[in-house]
Amino acid sequence: MEKRRAFLKKAGLMSLGLSSLHSTDISSQQRKKLNIGIITNTVREEMQQDYKKALKMLADIGYEYIEGGVPGDDLRAHRQFLGEIGLNQIATGAGMSSLINEPEKTIQTAKALGAPYVICYYPWMSDGKNLSKDEVLKSCEHIDRIGKTIKDAGLHFAWHNHAIEFERIDGELIFDLMMENTDPALSSVQLDIYWIAKGGQDPVAYLRKYKGRYQLLHMKDMNNNRDEGMSCVGQGIIDFEPVIKAALEVGVKYFVVENERAIKGMDCARVSFDHLNRLSNKI
Repeated sequence: MEKRRAFLKKAGLMSLGLSSLHSTDISSQQRKKLNIGIITNTVREEMQQDYKKALKMLADIGYEYIEGGVPGDDLRAHRQFLGEIGLNQIATGAGMSSLINEPEKTIQTAKALGAPYVICYYPWMSDGKNLSKDEVLKSCEHIDRIGKTIKDAGLHFAWHNHAIEFERIDGELIFDLMMENTDPALSSVQLDIYWIAKGGQDPVAYLRKYKGRYQLLHMKDMNNNRDEGMSCVGQGIIDFEPVIKAALEVGVKYFVVENERAIKGMDCARVSFDHLNRLSNKI
């Protein structure tokens, strides 16, 4: 833990302080430069209680983009509702198995919602433990094949990382192996800032190392406890300002808040938006 904290500080990723938890008033004169979105698992409980009310609250906070699952079966009605409250669905997704066996289902959902991105949230057919090089390369083949199918459908495909991809096989990081063996014309990476830091790597360095291969980021913070658990953006130890600067330099289009372990999801959504919005006015 201390070594990881020292690494984050050296890499310029330690926050100077914890943000206070308070609501954002979008009627303020702040000018938002970033395309800030949120994945709905951050407000899972609120979505289960009253999803329309929860989505309206997210729009009122200032979010313009939504990622994640859709309540109910009427996709057209849901897309219309999102439009009425000022939200746009930018991505939906599934696991590797579903995308291999029935990609059309996810493609049709994305098109019905007007979402330009399809995400593979877990690029492994196994639990991802003790990965072999053969399994990594097989996953790369799947990524390229799925990516071509989705590109042919007029959409963009991205896969999402966790800490697993920053383990090593024969001295090489799995993430690097995957980037070297997937076609950038067929897929991008939805880089998760928390998980790359949890894996002991510098998000800024990796954004720049693979310039042009990221279009969406997942923005969640790391707490200062021994478990290095998830935190709401601005309440942990990651300094997001250099991350955002590097992301904009390399072509990232959307900054998507996520904290699937948030206890009070809507409060987390507010403080995260507020922190990113303030940073966007400094950059």
